[in-house]
Amino acid sequence: MPSEPLECVKLLVKAGVDLDFIDFDGVSYVMLAVKFDLPGIMKFLLDAGANPNIPDECGSTPIEVAASKGSRDMVEMLFPLTSPISTLTDWSIDGIISHVKHFGLKPRDQQMYAKRRTEVKRKASEAFKRGDYYIASEMYSCTRAFDPSPDEHATILANMSLCALRLGNGRGALSDATMCRMARPLWPKACYREGAALMLLKYERACEAFADGLKLDPTSGDLANALREAQEAAKNARRREK
Repeated sequence: MPSEPLECVKLLVKAGVDLDFIDFDGVSYVMLAVKFDLPGIMKFLLDAGANPNIPDECGSTPIEVAASKGSRDMVEMLFPLTSPISTLTDWSIDGIISHVKHFGLKPRDQQMYAKRRTEVKRKASEAFKRGDYYIASEMYSCTRAFDPSPDEHATILANMSLCALRLGNGRGALSDATMCRMARPLWPKACYREGAALMLLKYERACEAFADGLKLDPTSGDLANALREAQEAAKNARRREK
């Protein structure tokens, strides 16, 4: 088996792979090569006829992303093959790098941006409903690329934590839940997610998380029930240790 990524790509191209394929994140092969700093693979793809003008989910082209990463060699390779962008007044290698350095990467097509965001959220929800929690988690993670508000980011993390929980990944669920609480510390659901994750790891800490949630929302039946279950589980665990 080939050990180098470039050799793998060569085999895929030889087998007839679609060079302009776009994955569920809305990313092309050329864009992936740029984002992962793989100039050799990118050059091979371009030489094989891959389209360098396919934008990502935010409307940025590979040459803009390469410029944002400071990859001048990639910008130079992409420049002769990339169609001029109307919003860049100085269409030159230095002009592109300077523009991105000063203004960053911003979505040009707000309608496309909003449509893509809605599509990714829908796919995440559909994957969760059919029980494909790994794909759902990946799709929820993708929605973080769409500049969510702090509250939206917390919701995304809560959803990712639940997916990890359904997969039996306590540590992953706890990691996402902890970040969720950091993003939105006064949200009872964040406490619930953390407690649920801790139920797979440490019952005592789960009790603390559920109790914190009840302080924020004393009327929550879900948190009250979860706290009772955690307390009972902690008692049983202590009995077994004796």
